[in-house]
Amino acid sequence: MTPDRSLLDMLRRHGVPFVVIGGHAVNYHGHLRATEDTDVVWQRSTDSEPRLLAALEELSAEWIGDEIDPATGIERTWPVTASFVRGRSLMMLCTRAGYLDLFDHVPGIKGARVEELFDDAGTVDGVRYVSLVWLRRLKAAAGRPRDLLDLENLPVADGPPS
Repeated sequence: MTPDRSLLDMLRRHGVPFVVIGGHAVNYHGHLRATEDTDVVWQRSTDSEPRLLAALEELSAEWIGDEIDPATGIERTWPVTASFVRGRSLMMLCTRAGYLDLFDHVPGIKGARVEELFDDAGTVDGVRYVSLVWLRRLKAAAGRPRDLLDLENLPVADGPPS
């Protein structure tokens, strides 16, 4: 299953520096499995924040709150704002192109710099996918049952990232 290209193309078109991680990266590295969202790590900077916000506004992005809407029985959503982007290290969003999880850090790996994920990422049609070495590290750090299953099915990486 490939990520919704309109979502990734929108981030690219707005010049947001990002690398795909999670289930879509698992697919990129040869183990096909379904995934419900697109997970990306983006490189936060004073230049990239407004670019990200513009892309998210064009995607009609909303963040998912904890409050339940009594009329629908589901979580309420709220439009993404500049202060939301500035104040969140992890953004779990719904967009018109699907669900998007945005990290401004390397999830689960203390001390790793976002830039390291970009160094040896693979690229397809202008979209970067995290390297197999990093993907395996991310999956091991997450340790959820589906991540451990991904590790069993992914090819073995050649060595640690530099």
